[in-house]
Amino acid sequence: MATTFTNLNTALIDDKIVEALKHVLPLLDMFSHVILADDAITSNVIRVPIATDPGVGDKTAGTFKTTDGSLVATDVTFNKFRAAGWDAVESTLAASQLAAFWADKAAGAVYGVAKDLIDTALALVTATNYGDTSADKKTVAPADFAQMDLADLWAIAQTKIKRQDKVLLLNSAYAGALLGQSTLGLVFATAGNNFIETGKIPSLMGMNVAHYGDMPTNSENLGGAVIGKAAIACAIARPGFFLNSGEGNIVERRVITEPDSGLSAMYTVKADAGGTLSGEVAMLFGVAKAQNAVVRLLTA
Repeated sequence: MATTFTNLNTALIDDKIVEALKHVLPLLDMFSHVILADDAITSNVIRVPIATDPGVGDKTAGTFKTTDGSLVATDVTFNKFRAAGWDAVESTLAASQLAAFWADKAAGAVYGVAKDLIDTALALVTATNYGDTSADKKTVAPADFAQMDLADLWAIAQTKIKRQDKVLLLNSAYAGALLGQSTLGLVFATAGNNFIETGKIPSLMGMNVAHYGDMPTNSENLGGAVIGKAAIACAIARPGFFLNSGEGNIVERRVITEPDSGLSAMYTVKADAGGTLSGEVAMLFGVAKAQNAVVRLLTA
């Protein structure tokens, strides 16, 4: 289906953007997060619930256990209004190529903005926020990262991060060292076709394992981290807007949503009479440190 103004394939654009939004969801699940169904504006503050467990104690027959599972939440400010844009210029691109080119650029823009969200959250993983003692970190060079180091990291994380929801996130150097471990080779070899076909690292010692090639060093030689779900709070919303399709030079403006999660991006197309068609994808979000539930993996 094509729009009246631009001959762009609307269905293809929607599919590409939704696919790109799905791509970020596994990484977003590392954090406690809220995705608003309603519009938000910059500087809005929202309470993001943090995953904590009620305590266990003696129960007296005939009485109700004293509750201690009240809401624990972190204030998050929507202070990141981020966007990526692209152009198509007449005489530099054939009209027959426009639909595929445009959908690919839209997907790439969503990947970029969503990655910016993850990068902003990971920028919080510092010594200042999560401690700098032997109970907060493991230091080992990637070339020396072996199964015993993984066990040490797991032991520190088991002590510091109380809940079971945690992810071991590794940069390329540490992930490569892990995949090259002969002692872990049998685990990977028997993990089924999922690992063989996708390269996704299987869960190890109760921790989900993920590779993030652009893991920030944060000027602290950070190469990885065990991140508890309660460590970082994120809030994401679709930006509020009042200019719609057909107003000003806006050819098309709408919110495209991943249906299962509600994660959305604002998609806008504008046209210039000189022959330039411009596209933009935008997201509004904020991040904040929540609980002290990170163990850092450092190169030195």
